Amino acid sequence: MGLGKWAARKGSIGQTAQWVAKAFWGAIGNQIIDLDNFDSPDGENEEMRKVVIYALNARFSGDDNHPDYREILEHYDDFGPGLCAFTLAILVVEAEFWKNTASNRNMFREVIEEELIKANIGEALL
Repeated sequence: MGLGKWAARKGSIGQTAQWVAKAFWGAIGNQIIDLDNFDSPDGENEEMRKVVIYALNARFSGDDNHPDYREILEHYDDFGPGLCAFTLAILVVEAEFWKNTASNRNMFREVIEEELIKANIGEALL
């Protein structure tokens, strides 16, 4: 692993992915989502959106009028579904993700996927 990838993993990229994974497991633990609804693509999309709303409510103390809340949700709708898309949406709004080179953005996406998988998120939910 190169220095850049290591720094991304230890910095905001990796930490954001880890936070998203914790939010996912929190949604399951708090019975926010219906695991039986993951049997169809539409059901999966619906349940993943519930995870995103749950996580954003936690991140912004329930203030769904917060501009970052709305902007992250809009980016997620453009990128989604999936936890990788949610992580990217947060980073676009909070960490100026698009200002990085294409090469770095691709490396960051790899780090996000690796961190989510390390947190026992199945590849189907990425």
